Amino acid sequence: MSILRKLSLRPLWRNRKGVASIEFAMIAPVMVMMFMGIVEFSQAITVDRRVNQVASSTADLIARTDSTTTAELGSIMDVVDVLVRPYSATPMGLTVSNVIASTSKATNTVVCWAYNHQGGVNTYYAGDSYTLPSGVVESGESVVVVEVQYAYTPLIFSYFLSGTINFNDKFYLKPRLSSSIEFDSQKCTPPA
Repeated sequence: MSILRKLSLRPLWRNRKGVASIEFAMIAPVMVMMFMGIVEFSQAITVDRRVNQVASSTADLIARTDSTTTAELGSIMDVVDVLVRPYSATPMGLTVSNVIASTSKATNTVVCWAYNHQGGVNTYYAGDSYTLPSGVVESGESVVVVEVQYAYTPLIFSYFLSGTINFNDKFYLKPRLSSSIEFDSQKCTPPA
């Protein structure tokens, strides 16, 4: 009987020496998952901010001139690729277009010219109709429209989230030096 008493579980039940280890083993996986989620979420927010910065900076650089060329836009796109760093610029598409309003009606707007970087976001051709939010442009004037899309692939949770998350931004900015911006020496004329 004394051997059974020694093998009894009562002393183990009262022993509290390993409680902290057991609690840590239960809480640690949850804490690690929360930490990884916070890291992933902050990465996604940073990429979204970069997309916003790319859209506004591109529109600002183009709106500062009264004319531009394909080579100048290519140089601006080199700057755009630097703005995205340390993230890859490969999953980013960008479309720059100059949209001009009719001289008679500000809501009648057409694309004067468009430029796509890395495939762009949308394909526009000169003369295509373009719908702007109300009040962005007045009759006979134009606006630079920059559309950016970034296909973000999660770093840590790519096993759980298959595919990509698209971050989009669209930025409008009026030209500063003229009513519209020439592209490769072609002037923009407002539709009737």
